[in-house]
Amino acid sequence: MTNDDFLFTEAEFADFVGKSTSWARLLRRQKRAPGHIKVGRTPMYPREAIAEWMHDNSVRPGGKAAA
Repeated sequence: MTNDDFLFTEAEFADFVGKSTSWARLLRRQKRAPGHIKVGRTPMYPREAIAEWMHDNSVRPGGKAAA
């Protein structure tokens, strides 16, 4: 198994959610990004953290946060 099987780079995370890398970097600096780990100086995002972040930020019809 390689890191590609379970870790996203910041650019891959941004591409996955349809945003720019600078958006992902800003989100991380504002501490609003999915949980990440540092590999050296490179932030890497576990798939599970991205899935949890997406669930936590999902919105139901009517604009109410999903429980």
